[in-house]
Amino acid sequence: MVTIADVAKQAGVSKGTVSSVFSKKRPISAEVTERVLNVAKELNYVPNHAARSLATKKNMIIGLKMPTLDTELSSFDLKVINGVVKKCTEIGYRVLLDRVYDGEDTALFSRDPVDGVILLNPKEQDPRIVQYKQLNLPYVLIGRPNNEDVETKYVDNNNIEIVKEVGEFLIESGHKDILFLNASYGMTVAEDRKEGFRRAFENFGLHFLEENVIYNDQEKYKNGSDYGFYTLIETVKEKKYTAIIADTDRVALGVLRAARELGMDIPNDLSLVALSNNETLALETTPQLTSIELFPEKLGEEAAEILINVLNDQLAPRHKMIPAKLVVRDSCRKTHLIR
Repeated sequence: MVTIADVAKQAGVSKGTVSSVFSKKRPISAEVTERVLNVAKELNYVPNHAARSLATKKNMIIGLKMPTLDTELSSFDLKVINGVVKKCTEIGYRVLLDRVYDGEDTALFSRDPVDGVILLNPKEQDPRIVQYKQLNLPYVLIGRPNNEDVETKYVDNNNIEIVKEVGEFLIESGHKDILFLNASYGMTVAEDRKEGFRRAFENFGLHFLEENVIYNDQEKYKNGSDYGFYTLIETVKEKKYTAIIADTDRVALGVLRAARELGMDIPNDLSLVALSNNETLALETTPQLTSIELFPEKLGEEAAEILINVLNDQLAPRHKMIPAKLVVRDSCRKTHLIR
């Protein structure tokens, strides 16, 4: 069996240099990297992950926790995974994906053979964060921790500003009766987005109504589409809205389905914005869906980079904000365009 020593000898470098070429733990010149890789290919050498773990005294594995009640991962989830895997692969780490559901025994988390974890969908009071702190296991959030937590590192969009922009866009287009189908109650992203919605109304001197914000009850609705569908069916009996902001594109699909059943035309009777952007889905719906591009792959990359820097005892920022972008399509009335 070909060993790292064989590659080092034929390439005329040390075993440490060969290891660094594959692990990317330290920079190696392009000329030396190319020579090592060519020799490795010639000798059919494949780095041994287990051996590398023994040498570094690390598992060389990052855990990615993606709690979801939907049977299929969303486009946002898949792009986050792509970003995490891309960055980890560049630096020699593998990724262990765990679709942990809310309510499962968090004590099981400690059994994962990982060096650190990336967590999604943080809550104001999140037992996972408490546990990883107790375990002294490095972690990074995608989404912000609660405001009292000044230690946890995280990557996020500025959700307050995002929803403020969407709210102002709809208000400028003539809408005042806007229904916001928010994320689940207690999630930090839900509270930030509600605050942005409030600020949009206050900026125009309009009265903000708490009743216009609904939270996703994941015990009541089995997926995002059902949340959008049944909420519109129920709320239209009580109040007429002229616009809806949907937490995700799947929630927006449920709204579109309900609107068809109710005989409502989008966008003439009801404007619709999704706070995520599955471009394939958005362009194939009728009408095409106005969305917010959150750049989930970038979120994943940045979270992985921060965590790996922590694992390698390198400087890492406490948080990074990834800008989002409003993508205006056909599902909103174009009375006025946003500035």
